[in-house]
Amino acid sequence: MRRKSSARKSAVGSGRMISVVEEDVPCENSTAELTDFNSDTSNRSGSRNDSLVNSDADKSGSFSTKSRGSIMSSSSSMRSYSGGSTDRIKLAHSETVRHASVKNLTMNKLRFTSLKLHGRKKETEMLRASFDRFVSNQANTQSARNEGDNTLNTSKRQSLARRGSQMTRKSGSKKIADLFPEFSNTNSSEVVFISGESGTGKTALAESIKGVVGRNHGLYISGKFDLQNLREPYSGIISLFRELCGEILQLRRTNRDRYQEMRNSIVSEVGNEILLLINVIPVLEEVIENPFIPDVVADHGNKEAKERLKYAFLQFFRVISRYFDHFVIVLDDLQWTDALSIELLNGIIGDIDIRIMFIGIYRSNEVDEAHYLSKTIRDMHAAKLRGDFEVTEISVGNLDKEICEEILMELLSVDPSAATNRLADICYKRTVGNAFHLLAFLAMLEEEELLKFNLGLFKWTWNCEQIEERTAATSNVVELILAKIFKQSEEMKNLLQLVSCLGDSFDRDIVLCAFPKMRDDNACDPVELQNEVDELISLAIRESFLETKGDSRYCWVHDSIQAAASQQLGEAEMNAYKFKLGKVLFQSLEEREVESNLFEIVNLLTSAEECPEADRVTLLNLCLKAAKKATEFSCFDSCINYAEKGISLLPPDKWSQERETSLGLFSLIVEAYFSNANIDKMKLYGDEVLNEPTLTELEKVRVHSCNISLVGGIMNKSREALNMSIAVLRKLGCKFPRNKLLQARLALSSLAATKLPTKKDVADLPPMTDPIRKACMDIMVNAATYSHHCNNVFAFIMITARMVRWTMQHGVDVYSAPAFAIFGIVKNASSYKNGAQYADRGFQLLDLCADGKRTESRVTYISWFMVYPFSTPIHSTLNHLLRGYKVGMEIGDTESAMWNVSMYICSSIVAGKALKPLAVDCITYIEQMKQLDQDYILHQTLPFAQGVLNMLGDAEDPLLLSGSAMVEEEYLLMIESSDARVMSFLHLQIFKSFICNFFGDFEQGAKLALERGDEYEKKNGSPLAMVDFLHQGISLYTMARRTKEKRYIKAAKKVKKKVAQWVKKGNINAVHYVPFLEAEEAALEGRSDSATKFYSKAITLAARSGFQQNAALASERFAEYLLLDLKENDKAAQYFQDSIKYYSGWGSDYKAEMLKKKYEHLWLDEIPLDITTKEEDEEG
Repeated sequence: MRRKSSARKSAVGSGRMISVVEEDVPCENSTAELTDFNSDTSNRSGSRNDSLVNSDADKSGSFSTKSRGSIMSSSSSMRSYSGGSTDRIKLAHSETVRHASVKNLTMNKLRFTSLKLHGRKKETEMLRASFDRFVSNQANTQSARNEGDNTLNTSKRQSLARRGSQMTRKSGSKKIADLFPEFSNTNSSEVVFISGESGTGKTALAESIKGVVGRNHGLYISGKFDLQNLREPYSGIISLFRELCGEILQLRRTNRDRYQEMRNSIVSEVGNEILLLINVIPVLEEVIENPFIPDVVADHGNKEAKERLKYAFLQFFRVISRYFDHFVIVLDDLQWTDALSIELLNGIIGDIDIRIMFIGIYRSNEVDEAHYLSKTIRDMHAAKLRGDFEVTEISVGNLDKEICEEILMELLSVDPSAATNRLADICYKRTVGNAFHLLAFLAMLEEEELLKFNLGLFKWTWNCEQIEERTAATSNVVELILAKIFKQSEEMKNLLQLVSCLGDSFDRDIVLCAFPKMRDDNACDPVELQNEVDELISLAIRESFLETKGDSRYCWVHDSIQAAASQQLGEAEMNAYKFKLGKVLFQSLEEREVESNLFEIVNLLTSAEECPEADRVTLLNLCLKAAKKATEFSCFDSCINYAEKGISLLPPDKWSQERETSLGLFSLIVEAYFSNANIDKMKLYGDEVLNEPTLTELEKVRVHSCNISLVGGIMNKSREALNMSIAVLRKLGCKFPRNKLLQARLALSSLAATKLPTKKDVADLPPMTDPIRKACMDIMVNAATYSHHCNNVFAFIMITARMVRWTMQHGVDVYSAPAFAIFGIVKNASSYKNGAQYADRGFQLLDLCADGKRTESRVTYISWFMVYPFSTPIHSTLNHLLRGYKVGMEIGDTESAMWNVSMYICSSIVAGKALKPLAVDCITYIEQMKQLDQDYILHQTLPFAQGVLNMLGDAEDPLLLSGSAMVEEEYLLMIESSDARVMSFLHLQIFKSFICNFFGDFEQGAKLALERGDEYEKKNGSPLAMVDFLHQGISLYTMARRTKEKRYIKAAKKVKKKVAQWVKKGNINAVHYVPFLEAEEAALEGRSDSATKFYSKAITLAARSGFQQNAALASERFAEYLLLDLKENDKAAQYFQDSIKYYSGWGSDYKAEMLKKKYEHLWLDEIPLDITTKEEDEEG
């Protein structure tokens, strides 16, 4: 029952029309030679794909009916058909064949299937130009991938190429692509929007390139949205995927090896998330053939569920796009799309690993400026200006009178004449040039014998006076089609009425299941039933009501036909009919089929104004299931609709009679309204739950969690959210003090009482089963976050310590692993080794927890950024953070995924990773943060990225963080209202200090150091604190040497003391900081021998440990000391040369060139290649 739409066949179909020839009124010049019609019926009704590929549809200048533009006249011999048996159908069919045999000899019918596109030359040329550009850009991209720097992986190289042109600076600054000219190839995606009113031939225009796509070894697939199933999330995308699965199954029959390769890629790369896709696209199970056995991953929150499904869709598209040279996807009727589909569509188009041509079709008269499709189109035009992809808009209007006459001349095989001109004038007046209306009008003329083929004269004849007298304007084509439907047999009308309730497309098995029961015929023979349904469907196809979509799947030729079929009954009667159909399907389908078609069944059942009492409980439970399923898709509007319908079915004493169902519906609707930010409605339903005295506090937890998230997340009141969390925990029996003094006492006692468990102790832990404790763990993990945000250290310690102890006392919960990792941060304050051991236990708990993957990404960034870097080489943390990103994206935890990459960028800077690949990482991940609306993380990451880009010469003024990633003045305004303003401002200051030292503004760097002090370390003890203190020390010592002011000296020595404490505790990443700062202090105090010794040692240790940036800066600082203080020019020249080599090795050619120009008078043109021998000799 799920809808799936692909490229449409003919507008009017194969023209199988039986007309009774009476007295013909000949017209001038209307003779058509018999040979013009000499092709049999089977040729004209061939397969859709063959007809499309072999047609002239890709040629410009014509209007084709190979789309959704057709209505076929009925057979007069079928008008008398009114039976329900297969015999009557066969009798009627043989009558049709007998008459048709005569007509097939003379072909006295309008050949709509052979009609070319008319009046669309400009539009076709625009569409073809877009496709040609798409093909060309793909070739350019592939060439760049083959020739580009192999040190960057493909996706990052593509990202840089696509983003390069968009990131420009003020005042004539360079583009990012100028910094990486080897990657400045053009983008490869193409977006086209085709708009126009219903029936203007939009789909036909899109299909005009289908043939050329196939000839270029590409893949053309299409889907459509359905007005009848607006509640179903991703409906158009799902129909698209159904067709895609059909193409893969076709490949299985034609190229088994290639199919197997594609199937294996889908299974391995989509992973566990393939089950999410199978849930919404059951045919995918046939594609992967073998039953898929996943790792166990429990249900996630609403946001995570949406992101998991989005990730699964994207991964599937990434795999498929690799197997076709040119991937063209078409989505029709976008005016009926949903916000989730738009979001997913943006993700597909904007994904750097998916190269597609997207064609979106929508009715212009149903999309105003406020429609979110309009906003999407505006956003895509903005992306076009940035160079992300090309966007083309094509508007399709009605045909003019001249084009109508061209169509008539082709159909009737006549030359221009006064008669055809007059007929064209009538047709134009009656249809206003609407293509679908025109063809339907002509079909009606033939059916009513106002347009006839004279077998004796071998020409078409008509009487314009009769046509004008007997026809009226067809402004409502549905009425025209409805009149045609009323002339069909009763069984045909019943079939059309039934399938009109099933959406745009339907499966034959669904019809077989419902058809006899909808006419209360429960005793029919299965074989006769199959024959009867097959005959009716075949007749419906011949009459061009329906068309084939694949094996046992069919769809409507045009939306207007479906609309007409659904109007055979009045509104009340139709609603009752839908309710009966929904009930039949629910009772007849297998449980799995009901689950696959749940939305459609519930939509049918909720059509009736009132539900019979006998069916109330059944419908109530179905509404609850539908609301849950909609929540899994994060389709909260649909969840609200189903939940409200279910709530309306609850009895007055619902909390006693339907307690569990009532609680489920109310909890779901509260969560849905929270997700939609409708606070008033959320509180309305939530208060009813919280005020219900018969409910336990555990049963109210979901509502409590929404209220806490509202205050802490949306309202950004972390302190209040922490207090609310403590209050709810107390109600659940988990008591924490509210008073800060008591919190401090509890924190200190908890810290002392919490002991590190052995690996064996952890391995022997059972799962936590107590539902109250599990609910408390859920609340406590968020409370710990709020305590961190409001800088309540004691609350942070007491909460995480209790989570650790509860794990050891009561078993493993999904939040046990994050608790141990967070407690590792606490223990780092006293011992880096002890902190790392707690993080180790956290990863051990992940393996023990059945749902461990759910929190793996969070545990990863906490451990590998906040804990391990103080006892482990920071270079070894980078791959772990990238894995955390990957896992987070896979399971839908995009927030943790983005934290992982933000911290990966930061750690890469600390580690001195090569700048050019790192710049590509920055560009890629910042763009992804924007797409995922992770502003909190984005705001904190932008200074990292711009600091890297400044070192590459991206900024006009290297001392300002203004360039491709951000503009400093605008950034300050942006973070003023940001939830992350405190940390964002600290990151800005740290990286301003960073560039001040590298570009020589030590006075400003010292000023920032005095302002900031150790604030960052107190708020966030991450590796960035190491960079902060190092650069603070360098600026402060430099200004102390220049001014001899005590404030600089005192602050500098405080920094040095702090760094020495880190090293003493075991921080191996700061080892080279100590001699660096010792050298600066010795230079300040005039101890030249000590300064020389410590500078050399710092350079050697930094270089050998992989910190090229610090080796470069230490070499530069030592060279300046030798030049300015000791006047040893030759030695200074050598260290300047070493510094240049280190800067170049780091990737900062910009800084290296600055040094060359500034000190080129000190050395010869040739700079020695070896820069390590001297240092090793001096150390020895």
